[in-house]
Amino acid sequence: MQDSVSLVFTISSAGFVLAICCYAFLFLLLLTDKAANRTKNLLLAFAAVQVFWAVFYLLFSTQPFISADSVIVEALRHILLFLLLFSCLSSSEIRWWSFLAQGAVKLVIPIVFCLALVNVFVPVSNNIIFSINLLLCIGQLALLEALYRRAGPVVWQFKPLVLGLGLQILFDFILLAEAALFSRIDPQLWAARGFIAALVLPLLVVAIRRIRSWAISVYVSREIVVNSTIVLLAGIYLSVLAVAGFSIKLFDLSWTGLLQAILIAAGCLLFAVVALSGKVRRRFKVYIEKNFYANKFDYRTKWLSLTQYLKSLKLQQDVDYQAYLNAWLTATGYQRGALIRAFTPSQLHAVACLGRVSVTADELNLLQHYCQHHARPGWITDLSDQNDSFVQFKGDTLKIDGHLIIPVFDEQQLWGLCILNTPTAERLKLNWELRDYLMIITEQISSYLLLTLASKALSENAQFAAFSRMSAFVVHDLKNVKAQLDLMLNNSKKHMQNPEFIKDSFDTLEAMQQRLGNMLSQLTDKRTDSNSSSKFSVAQELEQVIKHKCAVRKPLPTLHVLNNCMLSLDKERFSSVLYHLIDNAQHATEETGKVEITVDVKTDVASTVLQINITDTGCGMSEQFIQQRLFKPFDTTKGNSGMGIGAYDALQFAQQHNGQLTVSSVEGEGSCFTLTLPVTDDTKE
Repeated sequence: MQDSVSLVFTISSAGFVLAICCYAFLFLLLLTDKAANRTKNLLLAFAAVQVFWAVFYLLFSTQPFISADSVIVEALRHILLFLLLFSCLSSSEIRWWSFLAQGAVKLVIPIVFCLALVNVFVPVSNNIIFSINLLLCIGQLALLEALYRRAGPVVWQFKPLVLGLGLQILFDFILLAEAALFSRIDPQLWAARGFIAALVLPLLVVAIRRIRSWAISVYVSREIVVNSTIVLLAGIYLSVLAVAGFSIKLFDLSWTGLLQAILIAAGCLLFAVVALSGKVRRRFKVYIEKNFYANKFDYRTKWLSLTQYLKSLKLQQDVDYQAYLNAWLTATGYQRGALIRAFTPSQLHAVACLGRVSVTADELNLLQHYCQHHARPGWITDLSDQNDSFVQFKGDTLKIDGHLIIPVFDEQQLWGLCILNTPTAERLKLNWELRDYLMIITEQISSYLLLTLASKALSENAQFAAFSRMSAFVVHDLKNVKAQLDLMLNNSKKHMQNPEFIKDSFDTLEAMQQRLGNMLSQLTDKRTDSNSSSKFSVAQELEQVIKHKCAVRKPLPTLHVLNNCMLSLDKERFSSVLYHLIDNAQHATEETGKVEITVDVKTDVASTVLQINITDTGCGMSEQFIQQRLFKPFDTTKGNSGMGIGAYDALQFAQQHNGQLTVSSVEGEGSCFTLTLPVTDDTKE
């Protein structure tokens, strides 16, 4: 027994001597290089720590990972390894203080240091010490995996580094996992530790020679660390070992040949299932492509440039289909393409082409079949993929100048197709990463495109709506002109011989002629008002409205002028608004009722306002009707005889002139409309 222990000790000493020689050589080799950067300094420090670590275990017979001095040495080794990995994952342009101020560095290094101090000064069980070091190894493996994944096109430069450090860390992981399970360090595994460290050296030297620059812009996200494959596999490994070890200890079993045979058979069965099952392999391949891909693009830069480009396109302008097609080409790096509008699956029209001739009739025929049978949301067709259903169906007849067909959907309705192409050497090989990327940029570009189309349609509808609204006001004014003509014709039978009536008739005809001229001008210029202002007396204008417009219907309104004033605004518009309000009051009141108009001027410290009250004893209105229907345009209670814009026009008139129109009403008793308009003190009479 003593001979075997002595042999193991001798072998381990030889391993540590070999490690001392190897890392001393690496340290001296690095000193010969004149380059001065953070990563080189960390490599020098790492080589020095490796030498110190090997010398310590060569000279001192101590309990590995357990004694206080061993805890400090291992913690120092962990810290240098973490710093080296973080440096590889950071830009070389970052200065030392900025590098040390990074969140991950500030979090991990103090934690390792504090754990070492706790292990030195606080008595803890061996299992806890082994478990802490085991977790640190898992963290290092996770960083190493992140470095490999994020290296991108220079991954070949980092492969030796990843393999070398990975072997060293993985060996420590296995050593500590067994130690945590059995509460002791396996002497045979420990004896190989120095040899493993020496074995890593050639890979580190090759990595140093390969890596031309340590300035790679990569980072370690929390999601990558948490969901790392290494962490997952380590957890599975520890769980299986823990369950097996606990079961053996609980039932006083041993690793018999039967148990080993069962485990070997189960492993072979699992391997056969994975190797022979096409479905399992496909699902595994998809999972690998979606979760362990190498980034083809700098997505942050791509997304920002695409967003800025789309933002530069003005929604109010005509739709520039070529600009949106150029967005697809720029985002993918392709050189030519076409954008095709699908009015129906069988009615296609090319709206834009870049870098290629126009879409031919044969291409449109093939694309019609694609739209009818193969286009679906969330799927991109690769015309070079012989397994695609569309490619298989058309076979040799498939002659489309394109590599990718991207369907564009407006909700679930096919809007069109985007066809992209580029020389064969530059084509993207579609995997789940690129499909997801293409679908995201398609959603972004198509949303802007559809928003532009909707904005254009909305603008056109707004123009039609404005013209229709203006026409409605013109029709409303025509009804007023007709009412004046009716009143004049009715009175002409009685007063046609009266010179005053004839004079008033000509005055009325002149006013109607002016009003008709204004309406024709509005129709010609497509304006809703003439904006002609004039100065007039409020009381006199109301008298004219009552006499010439409102006398045709009973009850005849009565005017009470408490205080009069002059206004300077569109007299025709003012007369029309007051007529609408008075006419509404007459319609709501029985012939035996009353309609009264009161004119007053209210003055306070702040302002002077004209107040016109139109009071009737009619049917009144409910509060719900006032809130929901009274000022709603084109909603009338007069049937076919009303347009439903009188109250709405009055409210708009008051608001446009910084005034107010308020209503108070009681059902069955009557209503009172109050119009207030600001006036100046010098207009008060």
